[in-house]
Amino acid sequence: MKDRKEKKRWGLILFIVVIMVGTSASFVLIGSQQNEVAKYSGIKFVSQNSVWIAKINGKDAAFSFLPGDVESIRLSQESAQKLKGRLEIDFTYDLNSTYREPIALAQHQMELTLGRYSIFVRKGFTSNNTFNLPIITCNDATPIVPVLYFREGNTTSINAEGDCIIAEASSGEGFIKAKDRILYGVLDVIK
Repeated sequence: MKDRKEKKRWGLILFIVVIMVGTSASFVLIGSQQNEVAKYSGIKFVSQNSVWIAKINGKDAAFSFLPGDVESIRLSQESAQKLKGRLEIDFTYDLNSTYREPIALAQHQMELTLGRYSIFVRKGFTSNNTFNLPIITCNDATPIVPVLYFREGNTTSINAEGDCIIAEASSGEGFIKAKDRILYGVLDVIK
């Protein structure tokens, strides 16, 4: 009986040692992995936690896609110009959109990046809502405060109607790509 207890104790000790060594080895391996690096027009992009980080105009900006992945989405210079250097940009979308979660994510990510460049973002919906957010439509767009309207469409595209920039997509990924394309245009990464 005593031998059996001793064998169990040694087995438990050996098990704990294996777990500790395995855990330590995994930290060493994970810690030594290199972040992926890409370059576009002389700008270095580093992959960190599934996000691409680039220093643009002296500030870190985060993107989901590299410029080469979204440069085929057309964004006119006029549209990008309407958003550049603004103190505020109003964001809006249809509350009942099929893609409300990816749109909200795109808006949030865009707000975080634009905030680093001192651009305030005001969020709203195109109609009454229970969130007490303002109703914002393209009719509210002005040269001083443009509106960025995310809406469902047949393809991923970005167009201007007056001072309203309309980003359309037919998938959740399309809205995230449109968000990155707009940011690259506003920050002069893609001209």
